[in-house]
Amino acid sequence: MDRVDFFRLARPVQERFVESTQGSATPAPLAILPLARDAKMIGFALLGGAAFVLAIFTLRIGYGDLASRYALVPLSFAGIYSALFALSALGFFKAAARHIHAYAVPYRPAQYLFPIGVIDARAPELAVHRVSEQTQITVDEARRVLRVGFDGNKFEFPARDLALAAGAAQQLSELRDRLANAGPDSSAREQALVDPLVDNGFKNPFAPAEAMRRVVPGWLKFWPFLALILGVLLGGLSFRVRNTLSEARLYRAARSADSAAAYRAYLARGGTNPDVAAVLLPRAELRDAIARSGVAAIEQFVAVHPQTKIQPEVDAALHAALLKELARAEALGTFTALKDFAAQYARYPFLDPDLDRAIDARIQATLQALKPALAPSQTRLLPFFERLLRFTAKHGPEVDVRFQRKPSETIETAEKVLRQSAYFTGEKNLPSAFFDAAHVAPRERAAADALASAINEHFPRDLVDAKAAPTLEDGADVKATVPTMLIVYHTEMSGAFTSRRPRFAISGVGVIGKASFEIPGDAEPLPFKLTVWRAPDLRAVTDTTTPADLYETMASEAFKKFSKKYLATIFVEH
Repeated sequence: MDRVDFFRLARPVQERFVESTQGSATPAPLAILPLARDAKMIGFALLGGAAFVLAIFTLRIGYGDLASRYALVPLSFAGIYSALFALSALGFFKAAARHIHAYAVPYRPAQYLFPIGVIDARAPELAVHRVSEQTQITVDEARRVLRVGFDGNKFEFPARDLALAAGAAQQLSELRDRLANAGPDSSAREQALVDPLVDNGFKNPFAPAEAMRRVVPGWLKFWPFLALILGVLLGGLSFRVRNTLSEARLYRAARSADSAAAYRAYLARGGTNPDVAAVLLPRAELRDAIARSGVAAIEQFVAVHPQTKIQPEVDAALHAALLKELARAEALGTFTALKDFAAQYARYPFLDPDLDRAIDARIQATLQALKPALAPSQTRLLPFFERLLRFTAKHGPEVDVRFQRKPSETIETAEKVLRQSAYFTGEKNLPSAFFDAAHVAPRERAAADALASAINEHFPRDLVDAKAAPTLEDGADVKATVPTMLIVYHTEMSGAFTSRRPRFAISGVGVIGKASFEIPGDAEPLPFKLTVWRAPDLRAVTDTTTPADLYETMASEAFKKFSKKYLATIFVEH
């Protein structure tokens, strides 16, 4: 076996060999065994492809997934991407280098069967196995191959056409024999006919004189470094682009879900869009608080977000929730519910207009219910009670009913007349004994209770709660701090009425008074004046009747009549 470096041959021989392998010059190949697939080249290519697929798979882990912790990967992943892309580049570059080294010749790399033997042209250095007497040439019809054996080397060429294979074997044998018997003078010519590596003496005048040189790309010298650099560049770029696109996809997913959980997941994954934390998440949490239908939920939101860019929305939501609570309080139909609401949410002054409206509605409803019960002739009553209700709505429902007792102007004269009567029975039966503070106070209290009860019948107790208040002494000037029905009166005596059985003499009783229903700070009270006289009913006197009984009856009836007359100026059916 001889070894011949193709690129060290003369230019004419190089061109002749290339043309011979193509079948366009003598000798043409009798058979050709193409270069088999390079398993190592395929292995390196597969390695590069697998590393590239793994890199893409790694890039897609958690990509744009709100539920994945790898939605936005840390910087360490840039190293993983770089390693995978570098491994991929190494595999592809190595496969490309082997391919280029194999095919960096002007002929088709293969094993060629020529008449002079087999030329293994799978590399730039040609291996020439020349035919000798020991060369064995056979056609294996079963396997359809043409087998050529040299000293320790065997070659098999595909024989698709057995007839052609047999002809090639016969030709090879004949040429072998002719070459063995060729004389020295014809040796060169004979060899040129069967050997493509022999110069036949023909030179192409148009062909370059210089021999062909092997051309290999310069990068093949540095391909490992290029693969590493490319891997680092691709890894870093992939890391940046992948995180940028993944964050954009995370944002779109969060916006599509438009929920607090989605926005929290976006931020937890490392999303950096400032609108999410400043606007979108608070807005979603506010929607959740609104959905829970309660002021407390929105107040909790405000506590978590004391300052937010959606403050107008927060204020509107809080106002709406408070108005719902106010509507519930109004639906209860009591002023107490409104007062409780006002006390509970006093920290929100912006509710004052709405609360005032609700209070006004309650007052108007109360007035509408009251209107049929008012004395129709008194046109000033409805405005007065509206002012009263507005005062009690603001300051409390307490209303006082009290008497102020003035000294009698006629009691001494009346007693003088009684003493002169023949029926006078002693000092113990004089009027002064029955109209002192101890006797008058219960009458005043009973009258005050009756007046307070009559007032309370027409108003809700949480708006008007009238009660009897202690009697004022004569001359007392107490400035009222709550609405007050004040009756200033004095008891007078007149006449002398006698009874034979039992024997006594008593006076008639009169209550002279003026009443005034006043509201603190209001200049238009409800005044009333009345004088009530009562004479003893002597027809009802029995043996057990005493002056004390008659005075008590007259005084009580006088107070009742006074109260009834006064109430009749205010309410119907009194």
